[in-house]
Amino acid sequence: MFILKAIGSLFVKLWRWIKETAWVQPLLIVGAIFALIFSIPSITSWVGSWDFSTENSYYLSKKLTLESEGDDDTSSSAADVFTNSLYKNTLAAYEGRYDDIDLGDQEQEKYFLLFVGENCDPCKKAEEGFKELDENWGSIYRPSDGNKLAIHTIFSDEESSTDSKYSNTTGDTAFQRYLLIHSLFFNETSEWLSTNTPYKGNNGVSDDSYMNYGAPNTEDFTVPAVLLVDYTKEAQEQGRAGVSEIIFSVSGDSKQAKANNLLNMWNHTDTGAAGIKNPFCLNYMK
Repeated sequence: MFILKAIGSLFVKLWRWIKETAWVQPLLIVGAIFALIFSIPSITSWVGSWDFSTENSYYLSKKLTLESEGDDDTSSSAADVFTNSLYKNTLAAYEGRYDDIDLGDQEQEKYFLLFVGENCDPCKKAEEGFKELDENWGSIYRPSDGNKLAIHTIFSDEESSTDSKYSNTTGDTAFQRYLLIHSLFFNETSEWLSTNTPYKGNNGVSDDSYMNYGAPNTEDFTVPAVLLVDYTKEAQEQGRAGVSEIIFSVSGDSKQAKANNLLNMWNHTDTGAAGIKNPFCLNYMK
């Protein structure tokens, strides 16, 4: 007890001396500043040791969550709210009612919407392409329309706290319930994408992927499913606004090649043999 009091008394005297000795205070401040400067490399190294490179970390940063997913059209997860806006605006676009498109707070004029899974190898392979595209958008990868890049993801294997409530129903997973709630959206866009888009010919995508997308269930739904949503004036002029393209893989032997393929998708160009009839491609090459 006596030792603790002695130590406490020493610190009190030292603090009193510092307060009463004016010339010491600036020296202490300068010393603290230099100590902070010299410690920056150590702090940087420490922060750099944190694992921000885990699988799906890029996708997770763009996620529209299925948390609190219900089983009817009153469900209000972030994915539900976003998809409701997307369906309303895409339907207006498909019907040529462009004045009825209202992006509000949910949607941008143009963006990618990805359906991915955590344990999906093709999704992991595609991720580096999206990250490369995002990090170098506007410099290495320049869009023909000047729009900012926007990307959103929905995870097909995300668990929700409401899952236990539906454990004995057909909608036993959050994504299954999401698919059932938004079946009209998937049916409508599937019909459009499989018959009206030149990009369908790219990469030799099989009809099965479109069928599974249009009549979805969690077992057959193909991930990744990469949608391009385009409400731009050019898309409206070509009669291709709304959900306008889809691919089910991102080809390329490197992240740069994958990013270039995604840029081509964004520009609606490089659609293989189908490009002969692609008005976007013809317009872009003028």
